Formats: sequence, structure tokens, C-alpha cells
Amino acid sequence: MRAVDLAVPLPVVRRETTAVEAGRLIADSGLVGLVIANKLGVPAAIVSAVDVLRLMVPGYLLDDVSLAAVFDEAGAGELWEHLADRTVGDLLDDQGVAVSKILAIESDATLVEVAARMVDARTQIALIRDSPRDAPMFVTLPAVISAVLASAGDPGPRGAPQ
Repeated sequence: MRAVDLAVPLPVVRRETTAVEAGRLIADSGLVGLVIANKLGVPAAIVSAVDVLRLMVPGYLLDDVSLAAVFDEAGAGELWEHLADRTVGDLLDDQGVAVSKILAIESDATLVEVAARMVDARTQIALIRDSPRDAPMFVTLPAVISAVLASAGDPGPRGAPQ
């Protein structure tokens, strides 16, 4: 199996993308992170989905998580009103967020190489280096783990129909 066999298109966001748009991409597609383009529109970095959630939670709650327990569902709506004002750029500028340079791999890289390079880079997403610039393709961590398990002879979830 090669990287190209695991390749999928993913949305690429920019600094101007709002927290609402970023969150919607993750929620609707079950993404593990977001790919962020540089000023030229080229995929350059990734942030994890949990860091996007960090963008959504008010900073004072992150400073003192125990405050979160005092909000009931009715009051929580007020917490989320600021989402339209926050952007991916705010996330990139946050010192508490791990922004990773995107790992680029060749389309003919083997599954073993892809797995090893992703672990070494501690990344959830890798760019297929020779994919078209107007339609970049990526390999995701869940796809790599699934392929490794299949290669190891794992039949899939226990009790799942064959």
C-alpha cells in the first residue's frame, strides 16, 4: 500500500476563517485537525481539532476550568456568542496552541514509511507532496491506523458483519 492509496481531499482554511466555519468543517466531516494555507494559498500548517475547540472556549474558562461547572445549558449560549468574531488567525497567534508545519510525503511512500514519518512528526495529517496545487490530497492518521490494522490481519470491529 502506498500513500496515494490513502489520499483524500481535505478542506484548507485561511487565517480569516471564522471559528464557526472551522468548527463546522470539523463537526460535519469528523476531521482530526485543520489544514491551514499560507498567504499564497499553499497548505503550510495544521492544528488539531482540540485546538480549534480551544478557539471556541472563552479564555477565562481555560484559565480556571472549575468556572465551567457554574454554567448551565441556558447560560452557556452566551459563551458561544463570540464565535463569529474569532478566526483561525487568533488560534495561530495563541501561544498555547501547537501549530505544526505540515508534513509532506511522496505519493509512492509505503505504508510503513507514512506511519513512521507521521509518528516522528507527531502529526495527524500529511500532505501528498506531488498532488495538484489546486486540489491538494492528504493522508490522515485514522486512515493510516486502519491500513496498519488491515495489514496486520485485524478483521475489523468485533462483532461487525463480515
